[in-house]
Amino acid sequence: MTTQPPEDRIVLLESYADPIAAHLAKGRLEAEQIPCFLTNENLVSLNRLYGPASGGVRLHVRQQDAAAAAEILRYETVPMHASHADDAPAADVPHCPNCDSTDVAFGPATRNTYSWPMLLLSMLLAYPLRGHRYHCFHCRHEFKRAEVVKW
Repeated sequence: MTTQPPEDRIVLLESYADPIAAHLAKGRLEAEQIPCFLTNENLVSLNRLYGPASGGVRLHVRQQDAAAAAEILRYETVPMHASHADDAPAADVPHCPNCDSTDVAFGPATRNTYSWPMLLLSMLLAYPLRGHRYHCFHCRHEFKRAEVVKW
């Protein structure tokens, strides 16, 4: 049996719960010409519950490159979160006519507007008879499309 020199041994550099984060780290190392590979990637991608049991997605490098790779991954060069600071509000964002809030969604009405005949009729149908309205999450006001204030 032959033994490998210590600099050629493969070592575990990092373990990730998210396969996407592991691929980003792998891409950063490959951009710096450090050879690396991932293990357990498919297992964690298919079922996230297997991740903690299998140790997550593992990033491996050669032992001689481990210190340089750890230094590269120590500093985050690309932000890992979305920034919406530069986003300008769209011109067609609906505003609540009651409180002028933009925290508004369009969907099934939440107000109880059923009568007994309509309730019985909707039980016979596959889909209940509900109107769609805008709902303000700030003041809980519901309004129709005609009342939408557009800037």
